[in-house]
Amino acid sequence: MQITPLNLPAEAEQLSQWLLSEPWPFHGQPQASETQLLEKIAQGYFFSSNHQSFWLATDQDAQAGFVRIFDLDDIADDGYPMFDLRIRQVWRGQGLGRQALQWLTRYVFETWPALDRMAGTTRLDNHAMRRVFRLCGYVKEGHYRQDWPTADGLCLDTVHYAILRQDWLTGQITPVNWLDE
Repeated sequence: MQITPLNLPAEAEQLSQWLLSEPWPFHGQPQASETQLLEKIAQGYFFSSNHQSFWLATDQDAQAGFVRIFDLDDIADDGYPMFDLRIRQVWRGQGLGRQALQWLTRYVFETWPALDRMAGTTRLDNHAMRRVFRLCGYVKEGHYRQDWPTADGLCLDTVHYAILRQDWLTGQITPVNWLDE
């Protein structure tokens, strides 16, 4: 897998078309309009001081996936970044998500050496992403009941995973103490 930074605004139309090319059922807005996407691009949603975006490529597909890191401005205030990972349907289940999250974790911790954690969320029913989190050393830290609205009017649970720098460095997982009450 190769990772290349998104070149905005030059690739704005390309990104918009890529995001419109298939449904993204496990994302907050599974199918935005082209106008909405181009507005987000113009507003810096995909690249700014607070956001960075990258293409994920395979030998056969220069745009097999996409990853966006966000909340970067929060790092200075003891915050931590989150991310959005999208893999084209044809490439799902082939290890690209795992490779992308491993790369992303390394990239974030190496780029921001004072950062102690990185996190992400997914819908309860996104079993593939939940498995990727666990395979990459992320630990389930939160479970938000009926937090994620779906296109059909339901509200599903959101699951929050994070990795600590020390866990990433040592390969040892620090468990969450769920029995603290």
